[in-house]
Amino acid sequence: MSYGALSEEQLIALVQQGDRDALGELYDRRSKAVFGFALHLLRDMAKAEEVTQEVFLNVWLKARTFDPSRGGFNTWVMTMAHHKAIDQMRRIQRQRTALEEAAQDSLVHLDTSSDSPLMGAQKAQEAETVRKALETLPAEQRTVITLAYYQGLSQSEIATRLKQPLGTVKTRMRLAIQKLRVALAPFQEPT
Repeated sequence: MSYGALSEEQLIALVQQGDRDALGELYDRRSKAVFGFALHLLRDMAKAEEVTQEVFLNVWLKARTFDPSRGGFNTWVMTMAHHKAIDQMRRIQRQRTALEEAAQDSLVHLDTSSDSPLMGAQKAQEAETVRKALETLPAEQRTVITLAYYQGLSQSEIATRLKQPLGTVKTRMRLAIQKLRVALAPFQEPT
């Protein structure tokens, strides 16, 4: 069957009957517009791709809810794209806020009290150096490092707490450690 001559309303009717090829045709016709719209709002290609996938998954799952009397297919799909992009923006903001709060909560001040004022000053200087190095990291990397090293959480516990995939946490941890090594290299004593 050739889908090229069919209207989008005819294609969605076929999708409602479970026709995957019709969904593919709708995707080919509208995915660029959905992606472009999501990219415009989110300014992040990966997130825009996620939104595009979610929209067309919803087209498949919710095809029966399409009502042509309420507007055309393009209006329906772009409204869905708008809602998904806004949801994604809110998710990003919630994650960013949670990461910032976790980073702030987990930064532990080193105990600089000691018998020797010189030792106290040295510890304070080391703590400040580490704090400044941590500040150079992106928030996501800083959070996983502070949760691991200052709160003693494992990578799996961090993934659970931040509601992120374990692989993401491991990657962020590895990148953060690499950046900290470079940032702190001038302050290390020669071996």
